[in-house]
Amino acid sequence: MNKQIPSSKTTVKSSAEIVGEPLRINTLELKNRFILGPMAILQPTKDGRPSPQSFAFLKRRAMGGVSLVFVGGSSATERAWNEAPFHPNIRLDKDEFLPDLVELGKSIHQEGAAIFGQLFPSFGRMGVPRNGQWPIAASPVGVTLGKTGFPDGVYVPGGRVTPPPKEATEAEIKELERAVVDAAKRVQAAGWDGVEIAAHMCYFYSSFLSPLANKRTDEYGGSTENRARALRDTVVAVREAVGPEFPVGIRMSVNDHAPGGQDEKGFAEVAAHIASAGVDFFSLTDANYESMGVNVPSTSGNMLTHGEPQAFREALGPDVRLFLSSTPDPDQAAAAISAGHVDATMLARQLLADPDYPNKVIQGRTADIVWAERDNGVMRALMTNIPIVSKVNPELGREDPSGLVPTLGQRLFVRATGNRALMTIADLFIRTLKRVKKQPVGPMH
Repeated sequence: MNKQIPSSKTTVKSSAEIVGEPLRINTLELKNRFILGPMAILQPTKDGRPSPQSFAFLKRRAMGGVSLVFVGGSSATERAWNEAPFHPNIRLDKDEFLPDLVELGKSIHQEGAAIFGQLFPSFGRMGVPRNGQWPIAASPVGVTLGKTGFPDGVYVPGGRVTPPPKEATEAEIKELERAVVDAAKRVQAAGWDGVEIAAHMCYFYSSFLSPLANKRTDEYGGSTENRARALRDTVVAVREAVGPEFPVGIRMSVNDHAPGGQDEKGFAEVAAHIASAGVDFFSLTDANYESMGVNVPSTSGNMLTHGEPQAFREALGPDVRLFLSSTPDPDQAAAAISAGHVDATMLARQLLADPDYPNKVIQGRTADIVWAERDNGVMRALMTNIPIVSKVNPELGREDPSGLVPTLGQRLFVRATGNRALMTIADLFIRTLKRVKKQPVGPMH
């Protein structure tokens, strides 16, 4: 690793030099090209405040060398808080949480990193009916989890289809837009450095962007411009509220990888409609919950192989920043940055395994990197609401002494859910049970 990669200049830069270069997003300058992607593993308090473990987890990654951390899965609205599939999460929807957000921002800044808030208006097709509230999305289309395949080590015996959401009314769309604006202003008031609006996977804004989930015939459906409208209107409103110099971005899926879905060129066209409203960056995410096997790959650089960042760059030009995902190989990431396909590399699983990965790469210590497990045990724990552990990083989930520890029974359960033989038997049993329940009851004699 750490190959010599030709730059646009006459000199030759190493991978470490390329990923170690500063990056400007609007008026914000990041110290390098490593970003901690958003993950719903922060263990906030039950009422949605950042806990000591939330502070410690994010601070540890900042200490390890990332230039930017995303606070992921955050509720920008009361609706998002109520219907989140992972619960609790950090709340950005009420002023009473502002003092805690201020302190979290200060903690990250002390380590020389920036902090962005990820804004969830609603969880859309993945929303959970809760507290008398039914999820809403562009259209009443549920999600068949893993329809085209699951990641390595992940199984869902019997399959799972989410309840179809209600079709969002125009009034509901505008209500969420106003709430997202308020949350963005709250993040800015907390002293954080930027916001990212969630429009990926199968969440609310994502449900508008692709014909796979958007079956509407009104001004929010049909043409590319119409499918981009709800998100573009929100960007316009957020930009007006936070001003021209505060970084605003979008997290967007780049390819459905599913029958009837949209490819990278279609998503890039949607992105181009939205970008002109004042978007500084796009965080690129591959696939969605119906194509989870592609979304959580076992090899590095799949997104580049698919040509997805390249399509976005062609559609958006050089001024909009693009963040690459699922590419822990530093040489691949550096080559993509050097070629102009992307501007930074955004990591999740790799930074769970090795918080010091950025520093090791920049310092040329790639031989010391602890590589992420590819059996996706952390994902299985998250899917079953069990505290996370890592075979390669004993401190994960307990960066603060208050971090939750799974019981022996929970550990065994997570391990069992990754066993192909056991899960095949469970799948056969559950599917047989479903068929038996569907059989009509004969007449009594």
